[in-house]
Amino acid sequence: MRYLTALLLLILLQIHAVAQQSLTAAQPPKSISSLGRSSTSSAELAQLPAVHLDGNYFSRDGHRFIPVGANWVPAKAAMQWPTQWDPKAIEADFARMHELGFNTIRLDFVWAWIEPRPGDYNPEAFREIDFLISLAHRYHIYLHPELLIGGEVGEAYWDVAYRQGKHPHSDPDMLRLETDHVGELARRYGKEPAILGWDLTDEPPFWIAADNTTDAMAINWTRLLTWSMRRYDSLHPIVVGTSMEDVGHGPFRPDNVREEADFFSVHPYSIYAPKLFPDAMLSERGTYGSAFETALSGSAGHPVMVQEIGASSAQYDPDEIAKFLRASLYSGLGAGANGFLIWCYTDAAPEQYRKVPYLRSPHETQFGLTTWDGKERPSAKMFQDFEKIVGSLDLTGIEPAPADAGIIVPNEWSKPRGDFSHFGLTGPEVVPYVSTDEGANVAGQSQPSFSEENAWITGSWLSSYILARRAGMKADFPREYEDWQKRPMVLLPSPLTSTDSFLVHVHSDFWEKAKQYVAQGGALYASVAADAAIPEMESLFGARLLDAIPKKDGDEITFKIVAPFGSLKVGDTFHYLVPAASPRSWGAVLAIKGGTVIAVDQDGRPALVANSVGSGKTLLSAYPLENYLAGVPAVFDKPENTYTVYRAFQEWSGVKPLFHSDQLSVEVAALSGKERGYAVVTNHGAGSQTVTITAAASLHSVSRITPEGPTQMKISGSTFKVDLGAYEGAVFEWK
Repeated sequence: MRYLTALLLLILLQIHAVAQQSLTAAQPPKSISSLGRSSTSSAELAQLPAVHLDGNYFSRDGHRFIPVGANWVPAKAAMQWPTQWDPKAIEADFARMHELGFNTIRLDFVWAWIEPRPGDYNPEAFREIDFLISLAHRYHIYLHPELLIGGEVGEAYWDVAYRQGKHPHSDPDMLRLETDHVGELARRYGKEPAILGWDLTDEPPFWIAADNTTDAMAINWTRLLTWSMRRYDSLHPIVVGTSMEDVGHGPFRPDNVREEADFFSVHPYSIYAPKLFPDAMLSERGTYGSAFETALSGSAGHPVMVQEIGASSAQYDPDEIAKFLRASLYSGLGAGANGFLIWCYTDAAPEQYRKVPYLRSPHETQFGLTTWDGKERPSAKMFQDFEKIVGSLDLTGIEPAPADAGIIVPNEWSKPRGDFSHFGLTGPEVVPYVSTDEGANVAGQSQPSFSEENAWITGSWLSSYILARRAGMKADFPREYEDWQKRPMVLLPSPLTSTDSFLVHVHSDFWEKAKQYVAQGGALYASVAADAAIPEMESLFGARLLDAIPKKDGDEITFKIVAPFGSLKVGDTFHYLVPAASPRSWGAVLAIKGGTVIAVDQDGRPALVANSVGSGKTLLSAYPLENYLAGVPAVFDKPENTYTVYRAFQEWSGVKPLFHSDQLSVEVAALSGKERGYAVVTNHGAGSQTVTITAAASLHSVSRITPEGPTQMKISGSTFKVDLGAYEGAVFEWK
């Protein structure tokens, strides 16, 4: 009997043990941060909901949200993490990134790791991706994979052994392999909710082929890859992770990929674009970089994510980096950016300094929000506050407010090379039209380079954009053949009025549309240089071109106000230096044909001419003011009053922004909905400011959104006041 009792007890204990093992196996593994707890929390068990685009923003479970986080490159393994696989260290990174408040990371799916031989996929790579997905769910961090990774850190190009010199954007064999590769990932993970969206690759063109990738190659490559993915995946939005292809007029610029991409990316590294940003990192022009690129790319028709932004502590003081990032993030938020991923999560560990790519790129070693051993830099604390603020925004029914002013993007700049669709030719041609400037019309002929022309126009665009913001107006960049007439004001800074290079000016038939726009109540500003050509311009501007005003490099140009105009007073003066002895920098002699002279130059010739056409207004500058400002280092960090010309024209024409501030360096941008919205306020200046914010209509309530929660503001009619530190940003909910 005792034997039977003992045997029965042993059987019961074994059954209990098996049951406990089954229960444990049914639960997800405990995270490193939860070791020692008695049970797994319900939050850890929750699965990430699927994400889709809803208007300008991402949405999950019916609620819009803003992805915030960083690009993840581990400190110790760096770009070798797929082949130096360390699951414990990887999970520790996810736990740390969760503590830092990330809800999204961007990461590399290195091509050779997943497909070491053509068509031969590595099963271990998919097991590792599955592990990353499990961590994403556990730590509530979406994955934003970049595929076919070629670049990423320093000058390194992470190749596949079987490329064998073939062009990755045009060779038929490479295109087949690439489309099959991304299609395989879409087939396997097309329904995986932990993936925020697919990034076709990091910073195309592939670095190994950047100098000889054409517009057609970029379009075809993007078209083929997105087609391959969408055969299997209708859930995830697709982006092409471009870096400054917009301001650089690269082949992967937004206008070329917009038919295939669902949203755009910008990597606004103003510190590495000294021709466009001839300033210190922490400068007024530099901190407008993210907003400028968001506006320029977004005006091509899709939402924009700030997918990389940052600076290296090996080059800049960490406190200064935190200020730069803070102003850049808030300014980008106000411009309508729908996500923010810092470059990058952590510094590289010192052992990485002894091998490429870090060996050859000292600046790449210390971009982290944290040091390699996990200590937070000042930018990490700043970013955590930013994450909490944007995470508390109710974006239901909210969209970026419409622009007050449109800065025109010429069709010749935005169209792919070789597109003749707006050339005015109809029907069959007996004698074919061949452009001498489109390139590649003769076999083996190289595409012409327009780098100087592009620098010319982007510099003027950036100046005009900042001047508009300083005047209180929101500006965007409508394309020449799209809906620019919806803006109350249109800005045409030289070289948009030129005739020197077709890339940088509007078409001849633009001006007839401009007359109709102004006659119906629009306001149009233009600046010209000696290279300008505007057909029948006197009927629009009340003045016409007579001749050039040659000047030497460094000559001074002076404007003096001679007639009251908006808030400009008689006697107000403006001073500029001619940057080069070239018609692009010279002024133009104007003959007055019905317009009113508002200012004269140093020789008494007309410098600013105002005119009324129908129910609209125009203002013409005889000198390329925006081009003058573009090349002056730190021009917006010292007294500079050109914005008052824009503001006076705005006042005269009756354009009323939704919000404006009374401080020159403080930008206010609106995210608006029906009877509610958010005002995003950014101090681009080096000093603290007490700012009065004025709305176009009466305000019922205003609350400042802080990391700790909303704080009610005192309002007076349509105004409220706020104190902002240097390069500080803030968000206010208004009703």
